[in-house]
Amino acid sequence: MGVLRVIDASSHQGSMDQAAMDFDALIVKATEGTSYVNPYCDGEFQKALELGKKLGVYHFARNASGNSAQAEADFFIQNTQNYIGKAIPVLDWEDTDTSNVTWALEWLQRVEKAYGCKPLIYMSESVVNCYDWSAAAAGGYGLWCAKYADYIPDYNWDMAGAGPAPSVKWWPVAALWQWTSVGRLDGHEGNLDCSVFYGDRKAWDQYVGGMETVQSVPPAFGRALPEQSTLELAEAVMKGVYGNGDERRTALGSRYGEVQDMIDHVASASVDTLVNETLAGKYGNGETRKIVLGARYAAVQERINNQ
Repeated sequence: MGVLRVIDASSHQGSMDQAAMDFDALIVKATEGTSYVNPYCDGEFQKALELGKKLGVYHFARNASGNSAQAEADFFIQNTQNYIGKAIPVLDWEDTDTSNVTWALEWLQRVEKAYGCKPLIYMSESVVNCYDWSAAAAGGYGLWCAKYADYIPDYNWDMAGAGPAPSVKWWPVAALWQWTSVGRLDGHEGNLDCSVFYGDRKAWDQYVGGMETVQSVPPAFGRALPEQSTLELAEAVMKGVYGNGDERRTALGSRYGEVQDMIDHVASASVDTLVNETLAGKYGNGETRKIVLGARYAAVQERINNQ
């Protein structure tokens, strides 16, 4: 499964030295409400385009101020017309009133008509699960979900401290997971919002080009959790089925912790402990036992054979 490393930026990041930074895609803030345009938007957009990065542009909703969805959608469209066909449009849904699902859906539908593709909607895991977003999900508007384990800086795409991926209702597929707001990359001073996109460059282009629904994305990009036992998953991990690092964490979802704990335990436990656990059936038999115990297998099996 391909994964793209995505940063998003507003005026807070200013002018970035993108050529010195390691990332795959940029989602840049374009507008907010009905009057604000990010003065850095086009400069950052054009730099990313020249560097061959994948692109998105977002609008920060100010629905709580009394603005209509139509007015804000039109303002966004007016100020981003030159990006149509080049970027995924996104609605940033985090104003003080996040309950107005109808407003958000109207914005998404209006922008879809102008862009010819389905926008994404960005919100936190809690906002997704607090309200009924079934119409947005059924309409094919992809989800970009934010969930942070902590506010400790993460460096150069190291997701070791990212925690479990979001667990959400309504959407069978998550387009992106924003896992930190304090990401740090070589070549840039200060914090960055960092996300992973569950797909490769071709999948990103499908979003830009106008997929009928986000369910068109291959199932490997989805959020369905593996149903095998912990032992079976550990064996699959040792075989390389789930990859490494953030790819493994994403693929295993909320099952990641239990599986990684077993793998880490096998690597660090004493031979006596592993022998007792093996005799109790924890690591199975035959080829499964050999794969899961890995480099520890010979010492454990020798001890068992000599008992």
